[in-house]
Amino acid sequence: MLEIPYRIMGERHGRGLASAKKGKGIRMQAIQMKSAMRVLLIGYQDQDNLGLRYLMSSVNQSGHHASIMTYGSNPLLILDTIQKEKPDVIGFSLIFQYMTPDFATVIRVLRNRGVRAHITIGGHYSSFEPAEVLEAIPELDSVIRFEGEVILLNLLNSLASEEDWRTIPGIAYHANNGNVTVMPLAKPIEDLDNLPYPDRRSIDYENHPMPTASILASRGCPWDCSFCCIRPFYEQQGGKIRRLRKPSAVVKEIIELYQSRGVSVFLFQDDDFLAGGKAAKRWAIEIANYISEAGLSKKIAFKISCRSDEIDEETIARLMSGGLSHVYMGVESGDEQGLINMNKHLKPEAHLKAGQILKHLGLSFDFGFMLLEPYSTFESIRNNIHFLDTFIGDGWSVAPFCRMLPYAGTPIKKRLQKEGRLRGTPYEPSYQFLDPKIDLFYSWMVETFYERNFTNQGLCHILRGLIFEAHLRLSEHNHINDSQRAYIHYLTAVCNRVASYSLLSAINYVEATPLEELNENKRYLTGIKEHEKKQEQRILKEVSRYYKWVHKDFSLVTGPATTFENSWTFNDLDREATGIVAA
Repeated sequence: MLEIPYRIMGERHGRGLASAKKGKGIRMQAIQMKSAMRVLLIGYQDQDNLGLRYLMSSVNQSGHHASIMTYGSNPLLILDTIQKEKPDVIGFSLIFQYMTPDFATVIRVLRNRGVRAHITIGGHYSSFEPAEVLEAIPELDSVIRFEGEVILLNLLNSLASEEDWRTIPGIAYHANNGNVTVMPLAKPIEDLDNLPYPDRRSIDYENHPMPTASILASRGCPWDCSFCCIRPFYEQQGGKIRRLRKPSAVVKEIIELYQSRGVSVFLFQDDDFLAGGKAAKRWAIEIANYISEAGLSKKIAFKISCRSDEIDEETIARLMSGGLSHVYMGVESGDEQGLINMNKHLKPEAHLKAGQILKHLGLSFDFGFMLLEPYSTFESIRNNIHFLDTFIGDGWSVAPFCRMLPYAGTPIKKRLQKEGRLRGTPYEPSYQFLDPKIDLFYSWMVETFYERNFTNQGLCHILRGLIFEAHLRLSEHNHINDSQRAYIHYLTAVCNRVASYSLLSAINYVEATPLEELNENKRYLTGIKEHEKKQEQRILKEVSRYYKWVHKDFSLVTGPATTFENSWTFNDLDREATGIVAA
């Protein structure tokens, strides 16, 4: 019998995690196990997938063994890895709600091919709707809800010691009577610095033209936007709705990645890096100060996400002194009533002011924008289009747009459900607009701008990468001159203006035309679509010429189109749901 000297202390199946950092961690108690467990974690690995890699490091530190592979819809590839790894437990990371049926097909094939390992699944959708997930994927043994590090370790320990894992807090499963049993939730991890660093050993940073790593300095968000499930996710499990790591610990991880792996660009994956008022800004500035004190302020660059009303010139300038190079803003709407519907607690002027500050400081930025939401009117849509013209008509950033989707756990899903307006399936929830002509406009919009907005080949994706590169505050990776920088903004301005013209032409025509005529005669809207596509192709040719001008050696673009490739779209999952980015 192999002794694994780890048992997490706490309630029946424990709380907390040991730390990979010396002197840290939760008290452990020796227990007897027949063997250490082998775990295979499967999920998308966009931006390093810190969720899986935190699980991986926690498992490996505990005396069990975890490996990781990228999810794909071909179950035979997964089966090959299972046959090599021979895992006792297989953990799936369900990031995209609409992918549930695809995951169900893959897991069903694994079971039919004789896989008998304990299969569990986690993620936002699984956490909010465990019964729906278990119904869709009956081959699952369990669902791990909300933060998974502690729960997964308790599951492994119980399986290894042949105890009853069904009593573990945070677990859901099929009971013998066929019903779903949902155990009380596990407590959240109070001190994030007690977590070991994410296990990054299998990431090949060294051979990348610009090594880029994701990093997490906090978890949670205090804002209650109607379209977002971040606050409900952390609120349901109890504890603080935003927890911060110590700035010194965050920078220690950055230094380690820079020195040992050559990482020079860091993507902070915090839901809102500046949320929490003056105290949060002091915390963020302290991180930048530590980076400067370490002598790295001109050797690394980092990106943050935040709200527009959290941006002030003094804070951003101080963050820039530590390497801030790019900002993602959760703008979402430029219509005052739309912002009220989204529960954003700000006005369009806050977005415009933030944009002016970032432009003045020379920082590149991008943003999420929902041109339509469940209560959109023709007036609100026009207001949004005019806002985009004012906000980034100068081409400082490319204009993205989509509609709001009612994902699991979001307040908007509950509201639409209460109103009897929720449509679609559990995996792809939808709704109809209050005016059927807006439904028609939306269908035209998706058909017209699908490639532009939601694919890796579209102008949104390509221009983001080139603009990021043009403003990257790392001399080693940025050789763009002022003329080139001005030209890429000019091309982006043309792209934005063309889209604005197409959108306004379509929305004005749809509003003025009877619904019956719109359904019978689509020639005008088809003409606008064809014009938009033709202009996009013209702009793409100009972008190609710009690329050859800047990259005479045909080197890779050091921005979102390569290094940040999956920051805005997700591999080949080119559909509307993957184009939504909400912060």
